[in-house]
Amino acid sequence: MQNIEAQDENNADMELLQGLEEALHCTTCQIAATQASMADDIHKGAYITSHYPPFFLNNNTRDDNISPLNTTSPTGEPSFWKHMSVSQRERYYELVEQALNHILDQTKDIDPEVAILFAHYQIDFHIRQHYLSHRGVLTFCRNADDMQQLRHWQWKMHDIDHRRPINLDNVWPHGCKHTAWPDDKNLEMMHQTLMWKRAWPARRKRVAEVRARWAIIMEERRKQRELLLLKKRATITVRLYCRGELMDVRELKRTTHSEPTLRPGRILKSSGF
Repeated sequence: MQNIEAQDENNADMELLQGLEEALHCTTCQIAATQASMADDIHKGAYITSHYPPFFLNNNTRDDNISPLNTTSPTGEPSFWKHMSVSQRERYYELVEQALNHILDQTKDIDPEVAILFAHYQIDFHIRQHYLSHRGVLTFCRNADDMQQLRHWQWKMHDIDHRRPINLDNVWPHGCKHTAWPDDKNLEMMHQTLMWKRAWPARRKRVAEVRARWAIIMEERRKQRELLLLKKRATITVRLYCRGELMDVRELKRTTHSEPTLRPGRILKSSGF
């Protein structure tokens, strides 16, 4: 059990490091986090500010032995801080400094402590989006139809949770927007949708590779079935009975008997009766 837990923790660490590495060198994302979303994440307990540097809470540990009635949030440092290289730390604080300078240029009267916290939040929020792009709920969506069905289902659950009228005509639920997600105040799902769409070529390539490997596997299975059928045809099952009771079952090799042939010019002699 301890080995399994250690392996799961190591896999989770690698996923966080992958998201960290992508975000530190990302040049395509245009994520505009707001102070309102930061306040909401802090209020929900998703963004921990009691330690420096602050971090998003990622529940990476196994929860098999945790009671469903336990409402205590797991605490601890984010996994990637334990494994970050020196160059990654330098790049992280370089991005934080750039974000801080941008914040101070835009708002002159902001509290310095709030500005530093907001600068960290912007970088951490970006890292979190890359992290979720590999293990978020949208990774289950194969195409746009799957994503729309997921959005429809989430809006339906949202209406049920808020006791809104249920539409039985199989159309979009009450208050649903086709391009929005319910309870997405920090626009996290919107950013995930954009990253999901941007990864479409890579995902299509991945599907093609998996289908090619699956075709090879199916061909191997077909050959194995053919060999099995040939083996069955080469043997015959004989059941031995004694006074109506089955005594033995044997597999005998099937042999073919050819008809006797005469050599050319040879006469078959009579038996002389």
